[in-house]
Parts: sequence; structure tokens; C-alpha cells
Amino acid sequence: MTLLAPALLLGLLGLAAPVIAHLLGREPPQPIRFAAMRFLHATERSSTQRRAIQDWPLLIVRLLLLALLVVVLTRPSSTEQTGVAVVGEPHDAVVLVDASRSMELRVDGRSLLEHAIDQVDGLLASLPPGSRVGLLTTDPDGPREEPSADPDVVRDALERWKTDGHPRAGAWTMAEALPGATALLQRVEGERPRVVYAVGDATARGLGSLPKAAEGGALVVPVPAIDAEQPRPEHVAIEQAHWEPAPELDPRAMRIQAALRRHPASSLDDAAPERRVPVVLRVGDTELARTEVVLPFGELVPVEFTHTLSSEQDLAPAVIALDVPDDPMPSDDTRHLWLAADDAIEVVVVNGDPSELRAHDEVWFLSTAVGVGDDEQRLRLRSLAPDQLESRVREQGRQAFRDVDVLVLANLRAPSPDVAPTIVEQVHRGMGLWITVGDRVQADAYNARLGELLPLRMREAVRVGTAPGRTEARAEGMAPADLAHPAFRGLRGDLGLTGTRARRVMLLEPDPQREHQIALSFTSGAPALLTREVGVGRVALLTTSIDRDWADLPLRPGFVPMISSMLGYLASADGGGGTGQLVAGEVRHFRTEQAITITTPTGQQLSLAPDDEGQAVLEDTYVPGHYRVDIGDTQSVLSVAVDPVESDTQWQALDPTPLQDGERRHVAVAVPRWRGLWWLIGLLLAAEAVLRLRSRWGGQPARRG
Repeated sequence: MTLLAPALLLGLLGLAAPVIAHLLGREPPQPIRFAAMRFLHATERSSTQRRAIQDWPLLIVRLLLLALLVVVLTRPSSTEQTGVAVVGEPHDAVVLVDASRSMELRVDGRSLLEHAIDQVDGLLASLPPGSRVGLLTTDPDGPREEPSADPDVVRDALERWKTDGHPRAGAWTMAEALPGATALLQRVEGERPRVVYAVGDATARGLGSLPKAAEGGALVVPVPAIDAEQPRPEHVAIEQAHWEPAPELDPRAMRIQAALRRHPASSLDDAAPERRVPVVLRVGDTELARTEVVLPFGELVPVEFTHTLSSEQDLAPAVIALDVPDDPMPSDDTRHLWLAADDAIEVVVVNGDPSELRAHDEVWFLSTAVGVGDDEQRLRLRSLAPDQLESRVREQGRQAFRDVDVLVLANLRAPSPDVAPTIVEQVHRGMGLWITVGDRVQADAYNARLGELLPLRMREAVRVGTAPGRTEARAEGMAPADLAHPAFRGLRGDLGLTGTRARRVMLLEPDPQREHQIALSFTSGAPALLTREVGVGRVALLTTSIDRDWADLPLRPGFVPMISSMLGYLASADGGGGTGQLVAGEVRHFRTEQAITITTPTGQQLSLAPDDEGQAVLEDTYVPGHYRVDIGDTQSVLSVAVDPVESDTQWQALDPTPLQDGERRHVAVAVPRWRGLWWLIGLLLAAEAVLRLRSRWGGQPARRG
């Protein structure tokens, strides 16, 4: 046990004050005259003074109270070996605190975030004198403090943040927040060492995602919220939830499905191999069904309910919840859904290479995948010939796409110059667009007419094996899918696409200035499936064919989930399907020409006005639950859930601190121990008040000397 402010022990000299007060605090004697005094002879008055302490219990309580106050002011703490090291010389630092949902996990009765704040307190006390320190959290609305020489600024900011409200769902990851921390350091003048102390959990999205050095050369020192050896509890989570119509049961029936996972504790020695977990379905305010699911460790286990909407219902809010009151991470125990009588995504496919032979038809595999996928009732597929598309656009303008959520151009020659601008406009307004290449796709024409939509501009189609450096390869393999891509959210594994062999691919022009995301790539590193957000719409580009002409992609088991996931992703920007699900913090756009009203799960009503392009943007989606959107007489709905990735609390092995022995200060983190003393001080204050009242009203009167 150490004292962070030992000089304040001089305050113990003040213990003499209560003793002196008790010695001098007696009432002065009051003379009482009586009749017989007239027979007494007057003599010289003599005084005898005797000091005696009165009311010992009250004195002892006051002495203890004063002594405890002095001890608290000295800030007693203990040191724990947590592997934390700080730079041994004065330096400039920013403390980056993880505020993601995984920090909600309760360990030893306290959340990881509370443990992290204690670590920050001890870390600040361990910094060399003269250091400047700032603060940033991964909560976009969390505190942000410029580096200063006063560490109490950081302490006070964290305390206010914790008191005013806990972090919201939808926080940045540690890697996403790191540039903000380095930006704070770059504002500090001087050439002293610069360090980012990252405090959080050692998960894959937490400390495990951080590099050893940040932009500008700042060192990144990971500080786990708890020691790696400290036991962490298991928890259960609902990681997926959706519904689909079940017309074979009833025209208004639906299957409501969820997937549960049991995340293991840090030690499996005392854990049961299986656990029974109650699962509840509520529609509106009524519990309609309850079942139990047996969960082994790590496996995704499905659960299914059925429900039939009444004839009066077009929409119904549903909740799937785990009945686990003692779960140490409760935010992922609930999933919200909107059940709708009609909730289809309208997909229009333009077939650029039709054939009477199904296996050679450009879109036969695509339409088959939609028909056998889990979302078969939610994806309504319509096929158009190229001349039908162009004639409709010329006759109706943008009204030709009035009910279209996703437009698929499959091996289609570039739209005519008078048709392409309408497609571009609709994508900007929220329509999804998927372009798949083939023999009929001419790179120059697409670049000229739809170039502003493409994730990357096209260069040329080549046969694999003729490109420089690839003469020995006759086919291109597919690398594992990037499951961090939002189109594949909630999916796991390699999607069953890694065996794909492509014989021809479309090369693309590199452009670091054009923002895009790669969902699939070939083993050579060349992009296979790219996406890009344009305006409020989304565009996808597949650099090989969607039939068997260029690749065997349609024959792979992952083709079906890839098709349904990508179509759902492209439609969600437009609100296709009506009951879209968002991850907390995700932005939602609405096409509208009038103001809209949004009712949040807390009952708050938000009014959003459209911009000049007829788009209203909902950014405040940090509260999980049901949202209702009113646009004039039209009503739309959406639900928000926490990111299932945050449920993965598996601890990662962290690399050793980048600080070398010659440049670091070997200290253990100081853990405050004075906070519990405040409870004892409160009890003593109450006891002191009781003793004073007892002495005044009902106690033994003081003797007079």
C-alpha cells in the first residue's frame, strides 16, 4: 500500500482539535441563590479548575472521522503488476479509452469500462512529472481533451462522462478512433516523445486491432482493462435475427428465426459443456412463445418461431429475447424486428446475354439462387430485356424506377447516352445498382456513361494466364471473403467461395482517391467484387461473369448466400423491404420531398427535412429498438440492433509493449483504494449526528466541576 500524497499526513495533527474542544467545551457553572444564603458569612472566593473529557463515544467518533478524511486526502493505493509501462521521461500522451459495447461485459461485478477508468486513474498517477496528457474515447460524443500538464482534466472529464451517461451503442472501433488520438498529439508543439495509451479490452476489435505505432511515429501502448489472468465470465448473445413469410402455413404467416451463440469464459475448467437458455418471442406487449435452446460453446445455434398476423395488422413490432437475468453482457440479449404483411425487395435484372438453354442463360443461376435462398419471399425478381429497359426509361423517365430497389445489369452493353443519366440520378437518390461483366461489357463505354458510379473504372478484360507474371496460371482462385464488409455482416467462415476458379476477369484502373470497399478478391489480390456508396445509393461491380462463361462461381455453395446478402445490402440504402435492420450508429437515408417524422424507441419524435436532392438523413440511430417513420400518409419502419461483432469477447494475445528497456519506466499501475473509505466516512457522520442528538436530548447531563 502506498500514498500518492503522503505530505497530507500532516493533517493528522488536527486530531488535537476535537480533544481541545471537548476539554474547553463544558458549560460554565451558573450560581444558584437560595434563601438560607443570608445566614452565611462572606469569605474570600477560591476557584478550583479541573478539566475532564466528557462524552467519550462522541470524541472517539470525531477522531476517527477526522483521521479517515486525512487518509482519503493522501489517496492510498496499491500497485498491481499489469504489464503496463510508461515512457520514463516527460512526454506528450493521449489516453484512448475503448467505449464499445464489448466493454459492457461485467467482471467481478463491474463493467470492463469501469475497470478501464480505474486503469486510467492509476496510469495518470504513474506518468513522469512534466508530462502532458490528453483524452479521447471511441464514443463519438465522448470527452475530447487536448494534452495538458494537468492530469486532473482527464480525470474530471472521465468522471463527468461516466456520470452523465454511459457510452452509446455504435461507438467507433479502437482502430477507427486512433487517427483522432494522433491528431490531438500533432497539435502539441515540441519534439518530446509522443505516446497513445490505449485502454480497453484485448479483443479483436479492441486492443488486438491496434498497430505498434500510429501516424506521425507516435507509439501505441496497449493497456488492458483487466489482467489477462483475471477470470472472465461466459455470456450468451443473439447474433442474428430475421423473418420470412411462410405461405404454406397461412397467407399471413411468417417464420421468425434467430441464431444464438454461447461465448466461453476465460477458463473452461468448471464450465458445463452445454447450457440450456430460455428464449422468448414477444409481439407487441404480449409474450407469444417461449422455448429453451441447448448451447454448446462457440457454435451458432438456430431457434425458430412461427406467427400469423391478424387480418387487421399490416405491421407488428416483435422482440426475440433471452431470459437470462444474470447475463454479464445484457445488451446483446434482445433483437427487435418489424413483422410486415408485405415486405419485399424489388429487384429488376436486365439480361444482356439471354439463351434458350438455361445453363447458358446469363441470369439463370442468379434467379435460381434467389429462388432457393432464405430470402426467397422477400426478393421479388423481375427480368427485362435491354430494349425494354431503354424504352421504359425514354417513356417514363425516372418513374420507370419508381418501385425498383435494386437494378442488376448482367453482361449488358453500356446503357445508351440518353438512358444512362437517369440511372445515375436514381442511384444518387438511393437505388442499388449491381453490374456483372462478360463478353458484351465494353470498358470504355461504361467508363464514359456510368463512370461516376463505378467503384473503380474498368481497364480491359483479360484471360487469366496472359497477364504479366501470371503465364503459368490458367485460372484465378478466390481468396476468403472479407467478413468485415457490411454486406456480409453476421456471416462466418469463407462463405464457400474459396474453391472458385476464374478464367477471365475485368482489370480495373487503380484510383486511391475513389472511395470503395472490396468484398471479394482473387488470390492474386485483384478485386473480384467491389462496392461503393454514391450519394445515398450503393453500387456493386463483379469483375467476372455471374454465369459459367468466365468462372465457376455459380457452382460454389457460397453463391446463394452471396447473392442474397449483396442484394439485401444494395437495397438497404434505399429502404427496400420496408423493415430494414441497421446496426447502431449506422446512417439511414430516405427519399422524400416532404418533411418526415421519426419516432424512436424512447418515444422521442425527430423531424427531418429533405435536402435539395430530396434526401432526408437519419443519423441518430444509437438506441437499439423499433423506429417508426411517417412520411405524409405513408409509414415505414426500421429496427436497430447492436453490432454482433461486439459480442465476441475472446481475449487476444497482445504483442509486448513497443517501449524498450532503455526508454521505459518500469512501474506498476496504481490502483486506487480510497474510494471505499467514503462509505465508512458516511457511516461515521451518521453516528456522530446520532450521538450529538442523544447527548442533547436524552443523554446523561454533563457533570459540573
